[in-house]
Amino acid sequence: MVKTVACADAGHDCDFVVQTDNVDELVHHYMDHAERQHDREVSRSDAEDLVTEVPT
Repeated sequence: MVKTVACADAGHDCDFVVQTDNVDELVHHYMDHAERQHDREVSRSDAEDLVTEVPT
């Protein structure tokens, strides 16, 4: 099942979105983006809370 996370879901005015079926990869990319683009550290737990399934 494909999952997604969007930076806007965390309250940022940002169009970053990542989709993959690998949750570890998804969380890694989101955490890296938050640190590099927003100078914000996000815990794995908080990142996982933003993950949603892509509707089919």
